[in-house]
Amino acid sequence: MTTTFPDDRCTLLVVVGDIDLATVATFVECVEMALDRGGALVVDLGGVPFCSGAGFRALHRVQHRADEAAVPVAWVVCTPALRRLLRGTGAAGFACYRDRADALTAAG
Repeated sequence: MTTTFPDDRCTLLVVVGDIDLATVATFVECVEMALDRGGALVVDLGGVPFCSGAGFRALHRVQHRADEAAVPVAWVVCTPALRRLLRGTGAAGFACYRDRADALTAAG
């Protein structure tokens, strides 16, 4: 995972690799630090080939925490499998974009 700050209003977190039981704690820790910074958050999941049940629950926790903190989150979801996972399960609240540029524009 890499974290960058494209501007003063937004944090970009780029995730590469699986989000599973072995990596979920690191993922949540990085997102928590980004949320604590304030401003919008863009989470780029374009490099995530697999998301386990533990990973999926972590994505929900992140979105819930962001909602509570009134932090807008834009999710970059490039893979059809992950897009189906987020949208097909009735997951509410996920603002999904197909590429990073659109997500950064939306986050703003």
